[in-house]
Amino acid sequence: MDGLVVYTISAVIGALFFTLIDLYKCYGDVDKFTYSTMIFFTGGFGLYKVVSFALKRKSFLDLILYAKRHFWDIEYEGYGADVMRKCMLRLTGIVTFAIFMCHLTVVLHYIIPLLENRGKNESDRIFPFRLYSDLPITLSPWYEILYLGQVIATWPCCYCYFCFDNFLCQMNITAVGQFVILQKEMREICDNLDGSRLLNEKNIQSRFIRCVRRHQQLIDFVEDIRELYRSVMLGVVILLSFLICLEMFQLMTSTSSTKLSTFHYCVYVGGSITQLYFYTMTCDNLTEASLAISNAAYDVRWFSIKSEALKNRLVKDLSMVIMRSQRACTLTVGGFAPVTLQTFTSICHTAFSFLALIRQTIQKNDS
Repeated sequence: MDGLVVYTISAVIGALFFTLIDLYKCYGDVDKFTYSTMIFFTGGFGLYKVVSFALKRKSFLDLILYAKRHFWDIEYEGYGADVMRKCMLRLTGIVTFAIFMCHLTVVLHYIIPLLENRGKNESDRIFPFRLYSDLPITLSPWYEILYLGQVIATWPCCYCYFCFDNFLCQMNITAVGQFVILQKEMREICDNLDGSRLLNEKNIQSRFIRCVRRHQQLIDFVEDIRELYRSVMLGVVILLSFLICLEMFQLMTSTSSTKLSTFHYCVYVGGSITQLYFYTMTCDNLTEASLAISNAAYDVRWFSIKSEALKNRLVKDLSMVIMRSQRACTLTVGGFAPVTLQTFTSICHTAFSFLALIRQTIQKNDS
């Protein structure tokens, strides 16, 4: 595991180093400079995530073990099993799509040069990512060796980009499923009581206590997720705004694009926007599911209790649950603003504003 982390960080840093050289060499060419900047921010975004989680490795592993012990390895029955099955199916769809889009993006980087090199002389062959050297690097076997080296160095940028976002989606959807199960248990604490009056009162108390403990457990679980992703969330908002802007700009203004390159830019834009949407959607679902606990507490049939003392005590306790549930369990952007679907629209709006500003600036300079 340590070797894989070292390889990943080293490979991404190496890829960023060569991208910086490319940025320096192509300064002044808007098309090439924008493309290299897009590549640099994509790799830098992945490096930012992997370094952040490497520094929080213990918290990261503890969160996985906690979720595995309390949520994933539990045998659910009836309604709970159905809820978790639907959650896992939904998660599978999100993760599969995100992995497919990221891998398609990086594979196109490797395929496009091979297609464009057909019919060219060895001296005219191109690499997936531009290299600068006075040596005959386009001739065999140096070309093949360097081509493979670029694949090895840039592939970690792919899985660094999506794996931590997919993990967050998994944690969010797991928490949402647990909140949904808790809602049903909360609503039914006064239902299906067929024993004696004393036995029914004990069952109500034990059910309510179990629900409160489960609720506190989920609150602590979400708090651990929030602390783990505090700095990453801030990076997502800042970097994705600029990255989507560059991808859209490259798609709209690139002058040397073939049909395959245009498709590549479309995959870039589509992958970034859909991944951001999944990211914010699951956070929004978590917020709504935690708020819905207050509705479940409100729906409890406390009025069916015959004991006035227990009824009054339960009403007060349910009021406390409602008050606490109205403080939503949310993930935040650096501890400032909650992450919801409105965050998605704000990032897209910011990206399109940057895009319009860059286009106006370039058009003004050209004129």
